[in-house]
Amino acid sequence: MRRFSSSDKSGSWTLRLAGLAGFLVLLCAPAMAGTKYILEVKGSSLQPVVNTYGLTVQRQLFSSPLLTVGIVSAPDSAPAGLASTVAQDPSVQKFQQDRLVAPKAPQLPTLSQAAANLQAWLLSMQNAQQKLTSFQTQPALGLVGSVTGNKGAGVTVAVIDTAVDPAHPALANNLLQGVDCVGSTAGNSCAGPIGTIWNDPTVTAALDQSTVIILDQSTVIILDQSTVIILDQSTVIILDSNGATALQGKQLPADFGHGTMVASLIAAAAPNARVLPIRAFQADGSAQLSDIVAAVYYAANSGAKVINMSFDLDTSDPTLSDAIAAATAKGVICVAATQNVSSNATVYPAAYNSASQPVIGVGSVDSLTGLFRSNFSGYGTPSVDVYAPGENLIAAFPGNHYAVASGTSFATALASGTAAVVESSKNSVLTTYVNALTNTGTPVLFPYDGTKVVNAKAALKSIQ
Repeated sequence: MRRFSSSDKSGSWTLRLAGLAGFLVLLCAPAMAGTKYILEVKGSSLQPVVNTYGLTVQRQLFSSPLLTVGIVSAPDSAPAGLASTVAQDPSVQKFQQDRLVAPKAPQLPTLSQAAANLQAWLLSMQNAQQKLTSFQTQPALGLVGSVTGNKGAGVTVAVIDTAVDPAHPALANNLLQGVDCVGSTAGNSCAGPIGTIWNDPTVTAALDQSTVIILDQSTVIILDQSTVIILDQSTVIILDSNGATALQGKQLPADFGHGTMVASLIAAAAPNARVLPIRAFQADGSAQLSDIVAAVYYAANSGAKVINMSFDLDTSDPTLSDAIAAATAKGVICVAATQNVSSNATVYPAAYNSASQPVIGVGSVDSLTGLFRSNFSGYGTPSVDVYAPGENLIAAFPGNHYAVASGTSFATALASGTAAVVESSKNSVLTTYVNALTNTGTPVLFPYDGTKVVNAKAALKSIQ
């Protein structure tokens, strides 16, 4: 789960990845010439507004007969009050500054180190086929009842995240060619294919080792055979390896592998579904708000039936809200993570729960019984509609590795896969799917608040 926060109307924003739990802070410059804005206008073209105010279209995010969204910039000669003037134009629905997200010091969820170490130890002694089997048969999949019905056949799940490793065998039967929303050119909301995830020589060197286990403060354990790499707040130390001296003190990007892990868990829960990776975040967790908005519009227009959003904001953003409403209007099931903090604070997009935006907000429970809410998980209305297992899950990691991962990001992935299974198995409407996914299943007992664990079999039984 990634998290944004803002302290005031113009203010600073924070983005946190809860799967790998890297924190980021949004840097907002004052409005000025050259600043990029997200522009929403009524009708099918940005051009009338652009021409009136001397703006330049940098990129179009979405277009329909009723609404068009794009990124624009102001000329060097723009007056100081231009932004306010444009926003008051009757043909303009939204005009807000785009936001740059940059890394901040990581804070990690409190997890059971003993359980994570045990899982790592058991898997470290397995060969590649045994690891794949453990991944495909892990207990969490039984808790969400996903091995039922059509198992996601005919449903595409869009994953808005970091880049995904397209060569990983765990994704061989599911992955579609992804698209890149980061830095797309004018006229394209997102372009493909996604650029390489192997653009950092430190990453390549670390993950090319043949005997690797990586520990990330009990949040992520990457498994291969028996030699240990300890990842201490992204600092890599390799033991018993020729690369130890060269790599000691180096850093992996804070959220490298997050997209691959999320995508693989969706595929594990919905083995017949197709997974569409849409890159909106850099490997270090940084992003532009406009890239996230573009990704939601792209997913809805590409035919995806489920959108996985493993990130959150602590205030509602109007352009993201509109993008999710557009996806909902197309019948897309939107699934979002809550925060990786034991709090009932309202976060978005998980808290969008109107008829036009019935987002399913997901919290985390233990992966063995489903009875205990994770001690790092957010809870309560309106941000948490349902829970899913999110502790010590086995997930794919770039470089043909597997990881033990915990966080609401990964619980959300299982919930998205479960949604794909339900939609593939019963023909119904969006509100019925959302109600079935959130109001059936077994309730979490410790602590009890009536919220249930998502379960495909229970959801399908409730749909007539």
